[in-house]
Amino acid sequence: MKDNAPVPSPPRSTVAGRIAAAAATLLAAVIGAVAARLGGLPLPWLLGSLFATALVGLLGAPIRPIRYGRTVGQVVIGSAIGVQFNLTIIITLLSLLHLMVAVAVVSMLVGACGALMLMWLTRLDKTTAFFATVPGGVAEMVNIAPRYGAELEPIMLAQTLRVGLIVAIAPFLVIQFSDQAASAAATGLPMGWAIACALLAAAALGGAAFASFTFPNAWFMGAIAVGVVFGLVGLAEGRMPDLVLIPAQILIGASLGVQFRREFLTRLARLLVASSIVVLFAATTMALIAAGFALALAMPVPTMVLAFAPAGMAEMVLTAKLLGLDGTLVAGFQLVRIIVILLLAQPAYRLFAKLVT
Repeated sequence: MKDNAPVPSPPRSTVAGRIAAAAATLLAAVIGAVAARLGGLPLPWLLGSLFATALVGLLGAPIRPIRYGRTVGQVVIGSAIGVQFNLTIIITLLSLLHLMVAVAVVSMLVGACGALMLMWLTRLDKTTAFFATVPGGVAEMVNIAPRYGAELEPIMLAQTLRVGLIVAIAPFLVIQFSDQAASAAATGLPMGWAIACALLAAAALGGAAFASFTFPNAWFMGAIAVGVVFGLVGLAEGRMPDLVLIPAQILIGASLGVQFRREFLTRLARLLVASSIVVLFAATTMALIAAGFALALAMPVPTMVLAFAPAGMAEMVLTAKLLGLDGTLVAGFQLVRIIVILLLAQPAYRLFAKLVT
């Protein structure tokens, strides 16, 4: 084929199939979210869509990710939480920076203990087990791991389970720490539609700008940055309208649930069970550590549990916001954890490899 020959377009049947699968995913997510809402499940729009899409995926239904769905959800949630920042909150977060770094290091140590458990339960090699359990970003760990000869499939499964399971159990765990959190839904007047649309448009541009520099959680962090600017200069205040927040929750839930595939229950069943045990160990350990720190520092236990949780940043911040907790504090801890782990993942692995034989 000549260099200037046109690239053939994908067959119409293939494109139609992808569109149909994405539509089916969205339909399953909406049905699950509505059912969860009617059933009184905590965070119904997020968890209902997650559980429904995970279920149909595990059953082998031909679903697929909704293109740009997670990105849209992150932009909405990021901008919504960004406007809640003010100078007092920023100064408070800076004063806790040393604690945030310490928590990030502790989460890596807990992840290393999880790697040892995973090695024992599955006979995985130490390289694969380490990158499967270190609580960094899924994409980031998948990018780093091949440099050391790790297997990608177990890492993708374990990292997917880490985020999905913790997002699924975190609301219930937080509610156990505080009954008030379950009913403390987001309060305050919703911002006007003109302001909300302007904020979302600017947040999308901010996310795109961050993404162009391959910043971790770029779309989410870019949207938060724009939201902070809007809030500090007084361009926006209040909460995002529910008609925007609800679809964003459904999209984020679906983007997590669709990662669960039928082979998790067949070819990868043993790894699934072992990874689930490791995730529960890590989540429980970090929750207990969070509760101890919260009591020692006279801070709210539910907020600190989400701040310390080794899960996805956007999902934990969203959970805090929807439960009426301090999403800005959760965002600060989660951001520092991701940055610290990205900086230390490779030297930490080399130390782990030396110590583990």
